[in-house]
Amino acid sequence: MTVRETIATMLSYLRVEQRAIPYAGGSDYEDPLPDALAACNAALQQMAALGPLFAAKQQRSAYFRAPTPVAVSGLTHGGMTATGSFPSWAAGCWVDLPGDPAMNRILSITGSTATLQFPHLSSTTSGTATVNVDTVELDGDIITVLEPVRFRGSKRVLIAAGSRDELSQSCGGDVRYFIESAISNHAVKLRMMISGYVSTDTVLEFQARTALGELTRADVYNNDAGHTDPGVALPVPANFVESIFLPLALDAFFAKPTITNYDIPSLRNQDAPALIHQQAQTALVLLERMRPQGRKPTGLWPAWSAGRY
Repeated sequence: MTVRETIATMLSYLRVEQRAIPYAGGSDYEDPLPDALAACNAALQQMAALGPLFAAKQQRSAYFRAPTPVAVSGLTHGGMTATGSFPSWAAGCWVDLPGDPAMNRILSITGSTATLQFPHLSSTTSGTATVNVDTVELDGDIITVLEPVRFRGSKRVLIAAGSRDELSQSCGGDVRYFIESAISNHAVKLRMMISGYVSTDTVLEFQARTALGELTRADVYNNDAGHTDPGVALPVPANFVESIFLPLALDAFFAKPTITNYDIPSLRNQDAPALIHQQAQTALVLLERMRPQGRKPTGLWPAWSAGRY
């Protein structure tokens, strides 16, 4: 099922003036496409977060770079910023600033300015800093990192830490990791931290629960003379579309206040939202139970027999 076919199904619940793709309803009615796309994206988020892993699981990796020198300036005693050509991947990493007796951490990077976690405890104002990588920002579509996390091409598995404090207390030869959330360029991103920075380029591999994508107007029609269907497939397994995705998307669609323009009823059937809401609740129950890889509340045990224990 294509994205356009999905949108057409959703708009079929509206009066005829609002069903055209692209919208051609005149000034008396509002274009329902933005609300339909937002509802579809909300349903995709629900399915990605709650659905079975086989629908949203992908192979991913994290690249920890070797220590990197960076020329810095603008340092002041007690200051919380440093100026330099910091690479974007340095956000969240340890940084050894010139003259400072202890390592600092880069919280964020805006342009050529790095915001530090701790005050700079030195009168040295410039020099060469070393970025020591113990933190990597993960891809924006990753929802959850799944175990095992291992070194690329190796059977050596990293142990998960329950907190940053537990991560900092790691000792011995075991390398631990911790997933934290951080604000990066006004967006929430996940970061993978490890106990201790690497000395050489290092790659970790893992599986992750990922988002199912975001639909846009370009997925619905081309900007050609006929506004044809670009044929973009809906990023949902075919057997989930009618039973789970559409009820969730329609339920979110009917909740939009712009579905009704002033006092003009936009729905062909005023009873449809209540019925769709019931179907959406059923779809959520199905979605949350479809976890073939998840832990089961019960298990099967072999029966005891004489001579076996």
